[in-house]
Amino acid sequence: MPRVCMITTNHSPFDDRIFYKEAISLKNAGYDVCVVGRTNSMIKEEAHGIRVVGLKKGEGLKSIPILWKAVADESSKADASIYHCHEPESFLIALYLMFFKGKKIIYDVHEYYVDALAELMHLPIKTFLVFLLNFFILYLIEPFFCQYASAIITADEGIAQRYRKFNDNVTSIFNFPVAELFNQDNYERIKERFGDSFVVVYVGGLSEERGILDAIKAVHRASMEQPRIKLLLIGSFMSKDFEETCLKYVKLNELQDNVEFLGYMPHDDVPKYIKASDVGIALFHPTKRFMKTSYPIKLFEYMICGKPIIVSDFPAMKKVVDDARCGIFVDPTDVDDVSRAMVYATGHPDDLEAMGNRGTEAIKEKYNWRTMEKVLLDVYEKICPIRSLALE
Repeated sequence: MPRVCMITTNHSPFDDRIFYKEAISLKNAGYDVCVVGRTNSMIKEEAHGIRVVGLKKGEGLKSIPILWKAVADESSKADASIYHCHEPESFLIALYLMFFKGKKIIYDVHEYYVDALAELMHLPIKTFLVFLLNFFILYLIEPFFCQYASAIITADEGIAQRYRKFNDNVTSIFNFPVAELFNQDNYERIKERFGDSFVVVYVGGLSEERGILDAIKAVHRASMEQPRIKLLLIGSFMSKDFEETCLKYVKLNELQDNVEFLGYMPHDDVPKYIKASDVGIALFHPTKRFMKTSYPIKLFEYMICGKPIIVSDFPAMKKVVDDARCGIFVDPTDVDDVSRAMVYATGHPDDLEAMGNRGTEAIKEKYNWRTMEKVLLDVYEKICPIRSLALE
């Protein structure tokens, strides 16, 4: 049985794409799978028949190489046939395993790292040093060493265009949802906790460019007309400074009843909160990176739960939502525009239900993980066949 080791230095081993989509699909197909990633505390356990190792990252810049070495050591112990890495840093570890251990590697590119890099330039010196490190990886190491990867997987077609310059075997595998994870009906207790509140939910990283502060301000304005509106924010803040800015705004404007921070939540708990909500939001700012992002996972999570979406009005987002007719478009940088959309949503339940139903149908017909699972298994079959082994 071929062994696959997923390695990540920046994600939890239980990351949605890494664990609940790719790792479980590979396990179900017959591969022996383990995942090595970053967690808040050291863990070694088995879940869904997959061995999971979580390594704790310390504080400060010195902790980065320590974490990398720990990930490399645990990954090497796995003695896998294929190492599937999930960011530029873990790509370095995979290259080590390829050149010195003779292993095959797959590079899974989740984001527009080059575009994201520019956003670090204005940040404090510690972050700027991280910028320099990533600049070295993305502009010197990646262009040359990508040619040695057995395959490169990208989260959307826009990202794939960059990597096809470096490798002939590049495949887009979109972050469509796993339907089975969302077949939950145990959300009534959560809904009861919110009473008669009109709940707006956001799932994902909390940062300024993701429109989080704008969403809070929009709820503030909407609450003057619709006091029962409530914003749920599910995810971790991406910087301490931004967290303090958001908490200060909530406190100063006495929005504690209208804004609730739920923090990071295991992926299999997220559907309950989306289903207990009334509408989802995706207010990405029109940065160079997000203008290209065609398939942010939160869109599909809202859609599969039957929730309409208040979404940024630019081409990448609009492609999905407009085709399915399942959302309301806004200027994400215009708080009044976002607030008006929220107020409209509170007063038009029939429209929301129709949009939600259309979104769910679009998931069933087009945007589901089973279509992507076939693509993933085809990539693996070409590198390390398992179907032919099953026939022997």
